[in-house]
Amino acid sequence: MELRSVIDYLDEKIIEVLKRDSRRPFVDIANQLKVSEGTIRSRVRKLVDEDIIQSFTIKTSSKNVKAIIEVKIDVNINTSDVAANIAKFEGVSEVFEVTGEEDVVAIIDVTSSPQLNEIIERIRRFDNVVSTRTRLILKEHFGGT
Repeated sequence: MELRSVIDYLDEKIIEVLKRDSRRPFVDIANQLKVSEGTIRSRVRKLVDEDIIQSFTIKTSSKNVKAIIEVKIDVNINTSDVAANIAKFEGVSEVFEVTGEEDVVAIIDVTSSPQLNEIIERIRRFDNVVSTRTRLILKEHFGGT
Protein backbone atom coordinates (compact mmCIF):
# COMPACT_ATOMS: atom_id res chain seq x y z
CA MET A 1 0.00 0.00 0.00
CA GLU A 2 1.35 3.41 -0.97
CA LEU A 3 1.80 5.89 1.87
CA ARG A 4 0.23 9.27 1.20
CA SER A 5 1.75 12.40 2.60
CA VAL A 6 -0.12 14.02 5.44
CA ILE A 7 -2.28 16.96 4.46
CA ASP A 8 -1.85 20.10 6.49
CA TYR A 9 -4.08 23.04 7.38
CA LEU A 10 -3.46 24.82 4.05
CA ASP A 11 -4.33 21.66 2.08
CA GLU A 12 -7.55 21.32 4.12
CA LYS A 13 -8.48 24.95 3.37
CA ILE A 14 -7.78 24.51 -0.35
CA ILE A 15 -9.96 21.38 -0.42
CA GLU A 16 -12.72 23.21 1.45
CA VAL A 17 -12.73 26.04 -1.14
CA LEU A 18 -12.66 23.62 -4.08
CA LYS A 19 -15.54 21.58 -2.65
CA ARG A 20 -17.71 24.69 -2.77
CA ASP A 21 -16.52 25.77 -6.23
CA SER A 22 -14.17 23.51 -8.17
CA ARG A 23 -13.79 26.18 -10.88
CA ARG A 24 -12.55 28.85 -8.49
CA PRO A 25 -9.43 30.45 -9.96
CA PHE A 26 -6.20 29.62 -8.15
CA VAL A 27 -5.46 33.35 -7.90
CA ASP A 28 -8.72 33.89 -5.94
CA ILE A 29 -7.95 30.98 -3.63
CA ALA A 30 -4.43 32.34 -3.10
CA ASN A 31 -5.78 35.79 -2.21
CA GLN A 32 -8.31 34.31 0.19
CA LEU A 33 -5.72 32.11 1.92
CA LYS A 34 -2.97 34.75 1.74
CA VAL A 35 -0.43 32.65 -0.17
CA SER A 36 0.93 32.78 -3.70
CA GLU A 37 -0.92 31.44 -6.72
CA GLY A 38 2.05 29.13 -7.36
CA THR A 39 1.63 27.64 -3.89
CA ILE A 40 -2.04 26.87 -4.60
CA ARG A 41 -1.20 25.41 -8.03
CA SER A 42 1.52 23.12 -6.64
CA ARG A 43 -0.59 22.05 -3.65
CA VAL A 44 -3.56 21.15 -5.86
CA ARG A 45 -1.27 19.24 -8.25
CA LYS A 46 0.15 17.30 -5.27
CA LEU A 47 -3.34 16.56 -3.91
CA VAL A 48 -4.42 15.26 -7.33
CA ASP A 49 -1.21 13.26 -7.87
CA GLU A 50 -1.62 11.60 -4.48
CA ASP A 51 -5.29 10.82 -5.22
CA ILE A 52 -6.50 12.89 -2.27
CA ILE A 53 -8.48 14.96 -4.77
CA GLN A 54 -9.95 12.32 -7.05
CA SER A 55 -12.11 14.47 -9.32
CA PHE A 56 -13.52 17.92 -9.91
CA THR A 57 -17.29 17.80 -10.31
CA ILE A 58 -20.30 20.02 -10.76
CA LYS A 59 -23.65 20.11 -9.02
CA THR A 60 -26.68 21.05 -11.02
CA SER A 61 -30.05 22.20 -9.93
CA SER A 62 -32.68 20.09 -11.57
CA LYS A 63 -36.28 19.06 -11.42
CA ASN A 64 -35.20 15.44 -11.15
CA VAL A 65 -36.31 12.88 -8.62
CA LYS A 66 -33.53 12.54 -6.09
CA ALA A 67 -33.38 9.92 -3.38
CA ILE A 68 -31.18 8.12 -0.91
CA ILE A 69 -31.38 4.34 -0.94
CA GLU A 70 -30.04 2.58 2.15
CA VAL A 71 -29.14 -1.06 1.58
CA LYS A 72 -28.74 -3.78 4.21
CA ILE A 73 -26.58 -6.73 3.10
CA ASP A 74 -26.22 -10.28 4.46
CA VAL A 75 -23.38 -10.79 6.91
CA ASN A 76 -20.10 -12.22 5.57
CA ILE A 77 -20.67 -10.67 2.14
CA ASN A 78 -18.15 -8.38 0.47
CA THR A 79 -19.89 -5.02 0.76
CA SER A 80 -17.50 -3.47 -1.78
CA ASP A 81 -18.74 -5.83 -4.51
CA VAL A 82 -22.37 -4.87 -3.92
CA ALA A 83 -21.50 -1.16 -3.73
CA ALA A 84 -19.46 -1.34 -6.96
CA ASN A 85 -22.35 -3.03 -8.79
CA ILE A 86 -24.85 -0.43 -7.60
CA ALA A 87 -22.48 2.36 -8.69
CA LYS A 88 -22.69 1.06 -12.28
CA PHE A 89 -26.44 1.74 -12.54
CA GLU A 90 -27.47 4.71 -14.63
CA GLY A 91 -28.96 7.34 -12.35
CA VAL A 92 -26.73 6.48 -9.38
CA SER A 93 -24.58 9.51 -8.64
CA GLU A 94 -22.72 8.33 -5.51
CA VAL A 95 -22.38 5.16 -3.45
CA PHE A 96 -20.98 4.91 0.06
CA GLU A 97 -20.10 1.96 2.28
CA VAL A 98 -21.28 3.01 5.74
CA THR A 99 -21.52 1.88 9.34
CA GLY A 100 -24.79 1.36 11.16
CA GLU A 101 -27.95 -0.62 10.41
CA GLU A 102 -27.41 -0.38 6.65
CA ASP A 103 -24.20 -1.24 4.83
CA VAL A 104 -24.45 0.80 1.63
CA VAL A 105 -26.02 4.17 0.83
CA ALA A 106 -26.67 5.22 -2.78
CA ILE A 107 -27.57 8.72 -3.94
CA ILE A 108 -29.96 8.57 -6.89
CA ASP A 109 -30.69 11.33 -9.42
CA VAL A 110 -33.21 10.34 -12.11
CA THR A 111 -35.87 12.07 -14.18
CA SER A 112 -38.89 10.08 -13.00
CA SER A 113 -40.36 7.95 -10.23
CA PRO A 114 -40.50 4.86 -12.49
CA GLN A 115 -36.72 5.17 -13.05
CA LEU A 116 -36.20 5.37 -9.28
CA ASN A 117 -38.42 2.31 -8.78
CA GLU A 118 -36.42 0.37 -11.39
CA ILE A 119 -33.16 1.07 -9.53
CA ILE A 120 -34.74 0.01 -6.23
CA GLU A 121 -36.00 -3.22 -7.79
CA ARG A 122 -32.61 -3.97 -9.37
CA ILE A 123 -30.92 -3.53 -6.00
CA ARG A 124 -33.49 -5.77 -4.30
CA ARG A 125 -32.79 -8.53 -6.86
CA PHE A 126 -29.20 -8.94 -5.61
CA ASP A 127 -29.01 -12.27 -3.75
CA ASN A 128 -27.17 -10.70 -0.82
CA VAL A 129 -29.51 -7.74 -0.20
CA VAL A 130 -31.64 -8.20 2.92
CA SER A 131 -33.60 -4.94 2.68
CA THR A 132 -33.68 -1.42 1.27
CA ARG A 133 -34.99 1.86 2.62
CA THR A 134 -35.60 4.80 0.32
CA ARG A 135 -35.76 8.45 1.30
CA LEU A 136 -36.82 11.09 -1.22
CA ILE A 137 -34.74 14.26 -1.17
CA LEU A 138 -37.12 17.22 -0.88
CA LYS A 139 -34.66 20.13 -0.85
CA GLU A 140 -30.91 20.51 -1.26
CA HIS A 141 -28.56 22.83 0.58
CA PHE A 142 -24.96 23.09 -0.56
CA GLY A 143 -22.17 23.72 1.97
CA GLY A 144 -20.53 27.12 2.00
CA THR A 145 -23.22 28.82 -0.06
